[in-house]
Amino acid sequence: MKFGKKQLVLASLVLALGAAVYLNWQFAGTNRLPVGDSSSESSQLGAAQLVNNTYVETVNDDLEANGDAESASGDALSQARIDRQNSRDEALELLDGVMESVESDSAAKQQAVEEASAIAQNILDESNVESLLEAKGYKDCVAYITGEECSVVVAGTVEEADTLIVQEIVMDQTGLTADKIKIIGTN
Repeated sequence: MKFGKKQLVLASLVLALGAAVYLNWQFAGTNRLPVGDSSSESSQLGAAQLVNNTYVETVNDDLEANGDAESASGDALSQARIDRQNSRDEALELLDGVMESVESDSAAKQQAVEEASAIAQNILDESNVESLLEAKGYKDCVAYITGEECSVVVAGTVEEADTLIVQEIVMDQTGLTADKIKIIGTN
């Protein structure tokens, strides 16, 4: 019995498909759903799981008193980030309107482009400052860069050593001098 090219290609595709099905079955684990399973933990509000039921994350409302304070400052900083983004979006919408307006002269359009570019650079600088501060161990912080000033809000108490670290990072990323940098602690 002689095999042609088509038969060999077909046989190799069938083998590859079989191997893929086997590996999928092997890595997927069991196909049982936790609903109605008496051995599973009781369902909790806020529980989330992936489709194949290999990961379960639950939300726990039992926070310590210290955790509540950190959570409140984290929520405030998260809200500050949202407010900052919303105000930037509004400013960019206005600038976009000027750029698309037929009635605007070329000088106004050029100024709108320059302002949009400045906003984009501030966003980049703020992101870099926040990332570097988080890498240095500051769990939650928000940086605001406007014009030639920068304000940094850091969760927790800010000591003198913290001030120097934050100032150094901001000066490296923005080129601002220390007198143009404000550092605020949430405690």
